Amino acid sequence: MTGPGSFSSVKRLARLLILLVFLLGLWWILLSLGHILHHEDPLAKADVIFVLGGSRIDRIAEAGDLYLEGWAPRILLSRQLSEGGEVALRERGITVPAEVDIQRTVLVNMGVPSDAVEALTAEQVTTATEGDALVDAARAHNWSHIIVVTSKLHTARARLAVTRRFAGTSTRIVMRASRHDRANVDRWWETRSDSRFALFEAQRMLAYWVGIAD
Repeated sequence: MTGPGSFSSVKRLARLLILLVFLLGLWWILLSLGHILHHEDPLAKADVIFVLGGSRIDRIAEAGDLYLEGWAPRILLSRQLSEGGEVALRERGITVPAEVDIQRTVLVNMGVPSDAVEALTAEQVTTATEGDALVDAARAHNWSHIIVVTSKLHTARARLAVTRRFAGTSTRIVMRASRHDRANVDRWWETRSDSRFALFEAQRMLAYWVGIAD
């Protein structure tokens, strides 16, 4: 006959097993986080290469390489929100090149024809607003295949955000990470920049999964 003490021991053992399973699961998630946040689709010929904002050169260099390799005949750049200092200096009549203009120059110097490079008109704040702008551009130009370029640890969330906006359409999205991005997907915790980026992306991905972000 089992006594109260034995029942308490079983409960404690069950709690310890649950805790162990939880810790092992958490450890696995942390070790695998880089791969959870990294998603790339096989390359395919497209109508345009769209470069998400958030990187000064890495993503632009990838877009230039993809263009030169013949994957698409044009490149569309995002337009990032101007910093306060940029706005203030321009108001004083001081010329401050916009990031998108610098990026366009880099692409031209890589060998991309200037008339093959366009940029969104409105400044973008988030990946979600970039996705909305891309939908509008795709409709206006009748694009059916789009390569979207971003950073390695941003690809999974970016793909989720962009494909949500194209739901119900026949447009195909191909997500690609920049080959010039030095982030270490396997060991994302080793550098401060990678760890900060990964943990931020993990929070945003969780928000997407639970439905509190679009």
